[in-house]
Amino acid sequence: MENNPLKSTTPPLAIWWLIWGGITAAFFAVVGIFETGGVRVEAPPALSLLALAPFAASVLVRFLFLPRAEPAKKFVLFIVGLALAESGGFLALILGSPWKTPLAAAAIVLIIVHIPAFIRRH
Repeated sequence: MENNPLKSTTPPLAIWWLIWGGITAAFFAVVGIFETGGVRVEAPPALSLLALAPFAASVLVRFLFLPRAEPAKKFVLFIVGLALAESGGFLALILGSPWKTPLAAAAIVLIIVHIPAFIRRH
């Protein structure tokens, strides 16, 4: 039996949920800070549409790559997809625009879509 600590293994389901919950809570905290007047930035409206790029990448990761990935790579893709969804939301909040609220809502939807309920135990 080989005991290689560098060998990729899938973490327990509780870790998936813990990471998902932490990222979700952190995003809501940042939304709260930006929406209560803690930070005000106004960029050109078209600039805030940069948030669509990480959103599109997050959708690709969740619906194209994640279902087809081998079990050892699913956790990494899960983290990448969540990070892309969250970063798109951060871009929308930081750049501010008339589309700030819909883009932040899109980030929340994408974070929810990454909920670890898709994980199946063997």
